[in-house]
Amino acid sequence: MSWRAVAELSEIREGEIYPVNVDGVDLILLRFERGVSAFLDSCPHEGAQLSFGEREGDVLICARHLWEFDVRTGEHISRVRRPEHDLKKAPARIVDGKVEVDVSGLLE
Repeated sequence: MSWRAVAELSEIREGEIYPVNVDGVDLILLRFERGVSAFLDSCPHEGAQLSFGEREGDVLICARHLWEFDVRTGEHISRVRRPEHDLKKAPARIVDGKVEVDVSGLLE
């Protein structure tokens, strides 16, 4: 794994969508009560930037067609479950108050 520090945990508020770029890869960070998730900033439906979407509690909503995703897992949770449309997740962790991500698996 190739961990990169991308943000201070204190910069990311629960309930917001926090965009970052790591090695040319656009991601969004989503904080929840026990951690942070990192996903590609691209809706698997038609590629819309998720950073322009909304967040309602533990649900991320794409601005283009209102598709919904779980902020922890990235699972597509709109009316009809479509596992092939889950978000692409990057490993994320918190170390000494910093959020670190590994995008190496997304660059392949």
